[in-house]
Amino acid sequence: MISRQPIRAYVRALAGHLHSLDKVDADEVIREIEGHLHEVVDNAEERGEALDLAALLEGFGPPQALAAQYIEHLRQGTPPPAGFRVLRRVKQGVSRSLYWSMGVFGYSIAAGLLFLALAKLWSPDSTGVWSVAGGQSIVVAWAAQPPAEPELLGWWLLPVALALALGCAELTRRVMRVLRRGLM
Repeated sequence: MISRQPIRAYVRALAGHLHSLDKVDADEVIREIEGHLHEVVDNAEERGEALDLAALLEGFGPPQALAAQYIEHLRQGTPPPAGFRVLRRVKQGVSRSLYWSMGVFGYSIAAGLLFLALAKLWSPDSTGVWSVAGGQSIVVAWAAQPPAEPELLGWWLLPVALALALGCAELTRRVMRVLRRGLM
């Protein structure tokens, strides 16, 4: 097992040089560096490889220089330190996954609500919202055999489902716009 004491010492030194950043930004930098270092060590241990931790830390450069690069990046928008291209690629992959997952999830819910509204028009007696099990459950369905309980919304399901579908689609569009700008 590789000793992680040098990582802790490096991260403490780095944190000492990030004092000019606000706490949230400094903590984010520390989490990024520390997480990356621990990930490299974990991967080496899983593969049973020997790892020269001193050489790994040397590759990051002195903590003061790395801190200066991050401060410049966060304050002036310069590119992140050169050694972190791999991190950026991983983050972009996660960002794309998050972006597309959010789109599929949000627009699927909007499409489902729109479909429910259209089903109410097509088959009004078998589409609706019911309270079942003595009020313990809510059933939203388009069913060949609807529950025996009285429907809760009746024709109000149509505008409610349409409004929720539009709201969900708009919220998804806005979130995707923020993800596209901020994470990709």
